[in-house]
Amino acid sequence: MKEQTINGKQLVKGIAPNVEPEALTNDKRKFFLFGSPSYTNIGDQAITYATEKFIRNHFPYYEYIEIMDYANDEGIELVKEIINDNDIVGYVGGGNLGSLYLDIEEDRRKVFESFKDYKTISLPQSVYFEENEHGNAEKKKTQDAYHQNKNLTIVARESQTFQVVKETFESDVIYTPDLVLSLNIVPRELEREGVLFLLRADKEKVTGEDFISQLMGWAENIGPVERMDTVLSEVDVIDYKDREKYFLKTLDKIRSSKLVITDRLHAMIFSIMMQTPCLVFANSYGKAKHSYNDWLNELNFIEYTEEKDIDKMQAVINRLLKAEPNSIDLSKDFQPLKDFFKY
Repeated sequence: MKEQTINGKQLVKGIAPNVEPEALTNDKRKFFLFGSPSYTNIGDQAITYATEKFIRNHFPYYEYIEIMDYANDEGIELVKEIINDNDIVGYVGGGNLGSLYLDIEEDRRKVFESFKDYKTISLPQSVYFEENEHGNAEKKKTQDAYHQNKNLTIVARESQTFQVVKETFESDVIYTPDLVLSLNIVPRELEREGVLFLLRADKEKVTGEDFISQLMGWAENIGPVERMDTVLSEVDVIDYKDREKYFLKTLDKIRSSKLVITDRLHAMIFSIMMQTPCLVFANSYGKAKHSYNDWLNELNFIEYTEEKDIDKMQAVINRLLKAEPNSIDLSKDFQPLKDFFKY
């Protein structure tokens, strides 16, 4: 890897991997995005990919600069040295604001505390604090950190989170869809075959294995059945330079399937992008359900369900398979986010 320096000092790996070092100190207004994921969740990788496209497409006068998650502390120290009054600091969107993913939440707290005198934003998120002693303690820590920053705006990506943010934080709050829904990627022409199950294996999983086994057995009537996750197991790290490759590979996998069955929010969103029929089940705290109901329920080839009767589900699946995929236009729903960056 080519050594990068700024002001004569070597840049730590993970700081500004998307630009040349000169971009850190040029005359353009900066948007510093912290929390860029190196882990292999393609949903979170896609969010960061979409964030870059959103800023570059709508606000080319910003210098968009990423800080990888593993360089959070070093990134904070560097940005403190070079930030200007009209720059913006952000933390990447996702479904990890709360008590379930504390390593990420602790990094986000540090960022918002460190840049309390600058315009700051938490990009479209789902928020969840467990309703127990641990969850309440972590909520208090997050409130204490965020409330130090009077310049913070939190973006909620579904109505449940919008309500939670209003009740929990003193920050400004805006409401938009998940940023991946702002992408416009033309699907490749691929032959479709079989049913792809994209299922969680983490702490948000609630769909039982017995039910999954029954459904996979029935799905063999449609064609070959494959089970995987949108968290990749074949690699340990996805850095900036490899993000697009793995994201587009996942989209192709979905595009080449006749049907996707999932409990992952972004598997549903990827299916929409690839015009692949998709049946969606719940995660532990409703982000797929509320995103579907808030933004996506007019789509005729996507269905959220809590049904567990295989016989009843057959009719739903058959309808999805026969649908001529329609589309929806969410562009106007991102206007509040565009307005934030305009000023």
